[in-house]
Amino acid sequence: MPEIVRRSRVFFALSALGLKPAPAPLTGRAALEDALIHSVFASRAENFAAEVGQMKRGALTWCITLSAILCIILTGGWASAQNAQGLSAVGALDPANGYPRWYMDRTGLQLGQCLDTTSPADPCVMGVVAGSPAPPAIPNPGAPLSFPDNFPDEFFYWRTTADIANIGGVGGRAVLVMSTQAGFGGATGTAADGAGAQIVFARYRVRVRPNGLVPGATYTVTGPFGVQSFVASATGTINFTIDEGCPLGAPLPCDFTSVLPTSNAGPFLTWDPAIAPLPTAGFIGDGLIAHTIIGSPFHTNIFRIQGPNVGGPGVNVVETNEFVNVIGKIYVRPATSTVLNSTPNPSVFGQAVTLTATVTPVRPDTIAPTGTVVFKDGATTLGVVTLVNGSASLVTSALAAGAHSLTASYSGDLEFSASTSAVRIQTVNPGQTTTTLTSTPNPSLAGQAVTLSTTVTAVAPAVGIPTGTVTFRDGATPIGTVTLVNGSASLVTSTLTTGNHSLTAVYNGSQNFLTSTSPAVTQVVNSQTTTSLTAPPNPSVIGQAVTLTAVVSPVAPGTGVPTGTVTFRDGATVLATVTLVNGSASFVTSTLAVGSHSLTAAYSGGGNFLASTSAVVAHTVNPGSTSTSLTSTPNPSTLGQTVTLSATVSAVAPAVGIPTGTVTFRDGATSLGVVTLVNGSASLTVSTLTTGSHSLTAVYSGSPNFNASTSPAVTQVVNPGNTTTSLTSTPNPSNFGQTVTLSATVNPVAPATGVPTGTVTFRDGATALATVNLVNGSASFSLATLTPGSHSLTAVYNGSASFAGSTSAVVNHVVNAGNSSTSLTSAPNPSTTGQTVALTATVSAVAPATGTPTGTVTFRDSATVLSTVTLVNGSASFQTAALAVGSHPLTATYNGSATFAVSTSAVVTQLVNAPAAAATSTSLTSTPNPSTTGQAVTLTATVTSAAGVPTGTVTFRDGATALGTVTLVNGSASFVTSTLAAGSHPLTAAYNGSATFAASTSAVVTQVVNAPNNNAADTVTINRAEFRAGRGELRVEGTNSQIPGGGFAASVEIHNGAAAGNTCPGALIATTGVSATGTWQFRGNTTLTVTTVCVKSAGGGVASRTVTQK
Repeated sequence: MPEIVRRSRVFFALSALGLKPAPAPLTGRAALEDALIHSVFASRAENFAAEVGQMKRGALTWCITLSAILCIILTGGWASAQNAQGLSAVGALDPANGYPRWYMDRTGLQLGQCLDTTSPADPCVMGVVAGSPAPPAIPNPGAPLSFPDNFPDEFFYWRTTADIANIGGVGGRAVLVMSTQAGFGGATGTAADGAGAQIVFARYRVRVRPNGLVPGATYTVTGPFGVQSFVASATGTINFTIDEGCPLGAPLPCDFTSVLPTSNAGPFLTWDPAIAPLPTAGFIGDGLIAHTIIGSPFHTNIFRIQGPNVGGPGVNVVETNEFVNVIGKIYVRPATSTVLNSTPNPSVFGQAVTLTATVTPVRPDTIAPTGTVVFKDGATTLGVVTLVNGSASLVTSALAAGAHSLTASYSGDLEFSASTSAVRIQTVNPGQTTTTLTSTPNPSLAGQAVTLSTTVTAVAPAVGIPTGTVTFRDGATPIGTVTLVNGSASLVTSTLTTGNHSLTAVYNGSQNFLTSTSPAVTQVVNSQTTTSLTAPPNPSVIGQAVTLTAVVSPVAPGTGVPTGTVTFRDGATVLATVTLVNGSASFVTSTLAVGSHSLTAAYSGGGNFLASTSAVVAHTVNPGSTSTSLTSTPNPSTLGQTVTLSATVSAVAPAVGIPTGTVTFRDGATSLGVVTLVNGSASLTVSTLTTGSHSLTAVYSGSPNFNASTSPAVTQVVNPGNTTTSLTSTPNPSNFGQTVTLSATVNPVAPATGVPTGTVTFRDGATALATVNLVNGSASFSLATLTPGSHSLTAVYNGSASFAGSTSAVVNHVVNAGNSSTSLTSAPNPSTTGQTVALTATVSAVAPATGTPTGTVTFRDSATVLSTVTLVNGSASFQTAALAVGSHPLTATYNGSATFAVSTSAVVTQLVNAPAAAATSTSLTSTPNPSTTGQAVTLTATVTSAAGVPTGTVTFRDGATALGTVTLVNGSASFVTSTLAAGSHPLTAAYNGSATFAASTSAVVTQVVNAPNNNAADTVTINRAEFRAGRGELRVEGTNSQIPGGGFAASVEIHNGAAAGNTCPGALIATTGVSATGTWQFRGNTTLTVTTVCVKSAGGGVASRTVTQK
């Protein structure tokens, strides 16, 4: 009865158990494994030699038997609606035994280890196997319990079993087992395997005992964790186990989280709380009591089997909702202790206080609590902080002054329970303060409103903004009490009397801050004054003395005589500061400028008398009259000569002082210049006065202090100026055609100055070359037309209204003939004898000479004159075909002219070669072709060349046999023969060449000579035979003669190859008919390679012809 065992991770792993084929009876370790499997898979003796445990993943099947371990492939199988919830968390390792302390499902149910066997024993220990007694002894605290009907050492976190009796109506039994359990995965499967060998796995088992089911039938099993379909074995059984977790044989230690993912390990199933009895407190059920359950993720809290006759004949469904062995111990998280400390303690209001909570397990543990700590002040939460290494800290500065009952509450985690610290009393004292005071305005006037402002601040380490009230005092007298707003308070008073007042601000304290008093502020209360001003005489003139008098008096209710100083001002300008005498002060000034003046007197204040300023006194100062005089030096002057004009401006009484400003010098109505007065004088030099008389004046423009005035006119006489002219020519000497620049400069002769204007005429002897305008006293002219020789050049300044004319000294300018350069080319080079060679000479001017040389050029072959040729546009050409074979040193000599010198070209070596033989082409024809024996055949050769008409001889050959040699006539030669025997003849014509033409040979012409057909009734003539190889197409056309007695043969045969006597021995290509006129033709394709055709007439005639290849 095979048992199908599907495991995500194989519990009975092959490598871990070390199972191997064992044909002999099992002994030793194998016997132990046999017993283990027997105890796991059955509660009674069965024939396990026939049982096979199978695990299938895809097509791979693992197999377990008692006698051997085999691997087979199942063709059948099972289908499962897999539970996808699994467990959610696993606890830390218990240092006492190395297993997780707990497992939690996704509902939050947390189950611990079932190990307690003390009196009374845990319900999760009792009755693990139905009907078994409690464990007989207390187990080793470091090892699991021993249950002989299961593994040697194991325990459970959770387990439940359902049982259906009388399967198949024959007393069979169906069992559903689900658990999360632990054991050892080492060599012995016991605690002896040592630390690190612990494993945990989840089990889901379905078992139906033999003979209860229909062999081969499919049965559907519904359980809390889903639906599976099975095929009953041949003995009517189902044995199915899923063990998921740490596999035996996997590298240890075990990953205890491996039972958490989607598997049939959870959620944990518990007793239904709506059905009595209830489980013992702290447990989810009892191992010895059958009970209904809850918790199925599919809401199928039953064990049901559906299939043919599962409950007996005709009964196809059996089920139960009662489960036994519902065991599980609710994990009790270990207690913790929380200790709270606060620093500093005591503190002051606003000071930062650090609260530190330390959480430790009550019983020493290997792990530290995690989670959060809630810090509270009484019932008020101050903050929530996450534990780090069992500690959490919170900093607060929000505690009010007074005593605070502080606590720290640990929230607990999955490993540890919550705890709260003892109350810690934190004392917060009020903070010290400092108070400041200001008064505005200070000083003030009697009766004026004064604002008193105070600020109260905390003194470190206290922080925050004090609240409460401030009392303002004048000495010991309260002025008023004001409530603080954001630490500040203000009070306005206008009752302070004249004199000095000692003011303070007293902060009256609050719950969180202590009282404090500001330093005293002295408030000064003063009296006002009035000031009057006089300034006679008014108006005044420039320079006249003006007396300013100020009187200062107190304003009621003030009394007494003010003391101190008075400052006299002209607008914002301080004139003087004078000390009061009996309340008066005076000041005399003569520096007031012309114009309106806003005069004031400002009393600076003194004692208890406040400053005051008089009303503005408007004072007017008028400008003074002036006198202006003018002189000019020298007078008379010449054109361009510098003339100095000097003007003096003086004040006219009663005005005093030295006038300032500018003087404008005029020539009639024309302004010559404007000059600033210096100490009453101004000068101007001019050299621009034209020739003639000039009426000059000096006009003083006036200033803010003095009026304008004009001098009497002064007559200035200006005479014309003399000049001198100079000339240069560049370059000198020059070459013919070279550009020569003539430059003339005209300068005035002292004392005349200026830049002459007008024109300059350039002359070559008496010949005027050009007249040019002066620009800035200079004129230039360029020309390239001076002929070779000496030239007397002058520049004549023609004068102007202001300057007299003048002529330069003669400049002797020499013009030389220009140099020339001659070049020579010959083409073609090299040449052949008799070939025309073109010689070309080019003559050009050599810079700086310009122009195109004229005259003649002589061409020479070494010393031999070949020809003299006249230049045309600087070039000369000569052609000759008389040069002999060899090298020729050719030159071209320019013979010079009136304007250009002689020059000879470099030698050009002309190579003359003997002529090469010209290429020829020879063609051959034979007529008639074909012919008959004894018939005259004419052979004609034609020789052609691109170089002319070849001469010489042609030899005609039949193969290698010379038939005859014939002289060419106009490139052609003919030879007639009648000696050709019957058959094909490869005829050629060989041109033998000459001194000027190369030899050449024609292509072979196949001449067909037929033997006479004495039996033929007609003759055949082939007019056309062509083969187009690219298309495999043959075209043959011809005519037949009439058969004696009249008419034509009916058809002709066309064969490949030449005639042989009176037959055509070659392959037959086609047969074609003969027309009524004796003509015939064939056009068709053939796969043969055809070079000659033979045509045989039905009348007996035979002919052959060479095929033309197209």
